[in-house]
Amino acid sequence: MERSTTGIFYTTLQRRLHWLVLLMLIAQYLLQVPMRAAMAAIESQETLTLFQYLVATVHTGNGISIAAIMIWRWQLRRRAVPLAGGNLTPRREKLVRVHHVSLYVTVLGMMVTGALHYYVGIEAAGQWHEWGKWLLLVLVGVHIAGALSHGVRHGAHHEAPGVRSDTVLQRMMGRDSLR
Repeated sequence: MERSTTGIFYTTLQRRLHWLVLLMLIAQYLLQVPMRAAMAAIESQETLTLFQYLVATVHTGNGISIAAIMIWRWQLRRRAVPLAGGNLTPRREKLVRVHHVSLYVTVLGMMVTGALHYYVGIEAAGQWHEWGKWLLLVLVGVHIAGALSHGVRHGAHHEAPGVRSDTVLQRMMGRDSLR
């Protein structure tokens, strides 16, 4: 396991899975318009084109894979949960934990609702899946803003307002410090 200078660490595996999920989520968002067209063809009982078939296969496979990786990540987090090096207030620490749980639950909910809509044909699940993508987008935006709030070091005595000089962002990037 790799350790930061603060003694709080993310393993290489945790970091790689984090960034892999991000890349897979980007792919899911890029596939949403062609996936919608594929679902329209399925619902009207049309034969899928090769492209629609590939989109549906990649989108559903990616969704299931993301959920599996998130469950794996959850298990890894339970063993070692690196926080912001002790500089968060208890209230802020609780907010961070609630946010992370919300991310995990939303991603898993997206997989469940997507599967129920695609494989079982439950329309309500499809609607929840549509709403969930926007919720997930907001949660990811908040996650990115929170990560950036940990910022980069601005010198020994100069810290930008709202930016904490800790190592959370650097540790997730796989570096003990950004230079």
